[in-house]
Amino acid sequence: MSALLLLLFALFSGNLTAAPPTEAITPYEADLLATLQDIQQLEYDEALDRTRRIIDRYPTSKVGQMLYGDLLLAKAGILPQVGYGIASRPERNDLTFELKQRLASRDTPARKGYLPANLVQLADNQPWVILMDQSRSRLYIFRNQDGTPVLLKDYFLTIGLKGFGKQKEGDQKTPIGVYHVTSYIDDKALPDLYGRGAFPVNYPNSWDRRKGRTGSGIWLHGTPSYTYNRAPWASNGCMVVSNPDFIDLKPYVSPERGTPVVIADEVQWISPEQWQRQRKTLLQRLTRWIEDVESNQPVRYLSHYSKRDLLADGRDFKAFEGHKRWVNRNKRDIRIGYENLAIYRYPGEQNLVLMEFDQDYRSNILEVAAPKELFWRLDGDDWKIVQEGVRRIEKPSSIVAVEQP
Repeated sequence: MSALLLLLFALFSGNLTAAPPTEAITPYEADLLATLQDIQQLEYDEALDRTRRIIDRYPTSKVGQMLYGDLLLAKAGILPQVGYGIASRPERNDLTFELKQRLASRDTPARKGYLPANLVQLADNQPWVILMDQSRSRLYIFRNQDGTPVLLKDYFLTIGLKGFGKQKEGDQKTPIGVYHVTSYIDDKALPDLYGRGAFPVNYPNSWDRRKGRTGSGIWLHGTPSYTYNRAPWASNGCMVVSNPDFIDLKPYVSPERGTPVVIADEVQWISPEQWQRQRKTLLQRLTRWIEDVESNQPVRYLSHYSKRDLLADGRDFKAFEGHKRWVNRNKRDIRIGYENLAIYRYPGEQNLVLMEFDQDYRSNILEVAAPKELFWRLDGDDWKIVQEGVRRIEKPSSIVAVEQP
């Protein structure tokens, strides 16, 4: 009995809470969490039976095999700590870390009515959005309900071996930012490492390039056949899920629509009331910008741009001001329409917001429709545009396997 308690407290420092509804998580994860709850309640025979079933159903589950072996040793009273008897130290650390991350996901605010601050407004032409919380090893899929994110699915996630915050080629870190799926690569065209397929994303985006970040080949993909899933930090920078999870999430990802993939270091969860206030504030800011651009009064519309940090089509504020005064000198009847508006609080940045939309610009001498992006940063009590340009989502020119085992 004491060995089982040792097993439990070696894994978890706090009390275990009730498991979430099984429909909110995958069957595999539900089995693992039920096993941990059996251990908490000292029902070790039931825990052993569960782990046997896990191994039968998922024979490549390393964490299932570890739990089964440890439970046998604990029952015999010879287990000093979890994982001690069956794995080398690095492997044991990976598996216990995985269990802790999976357990922590049961308390996610996403299942308690809170909304992610990063998803302020979802575009009308995007039925789903992917949100990743790298600190929690979690991938969420949200359904778009009239612009509001509604949690649909969530999965265990593997990220880069060196964690998150990619800066350069080969640093084995996963990026932080807002991206879009660019294509789908079938598993028949890939080595076994990538599992049941891959969805490349458009890293580096325009903000990454502004920051001087390098690298390429960042994909969301499956798992090699020799293991059910990879450790929480194990890839060369890609985002990895188990093959069953990849197949399950695949219908919610559309390369044709460029499904958004928001990769956060840590997701901030806020109440629906806070979320509505945030959304209202930023929509009002966009409306005022449009009204002032349509006024064609330089003092009014230039007041929305940061004099210190602006980068607009390669121009700083001084060059941008001169360019705008020149090109607008003969314009009249300016009208700006937009659709498919998406607003994101940009992850990993202090008070940075990205707005993406399809803009329809009309005046007496110019008519143009183009996808647009505006980056806003809070400057004191006011939001200022720090980057403006045409939104470009570059697709890979060829299939190149970049990650190594």
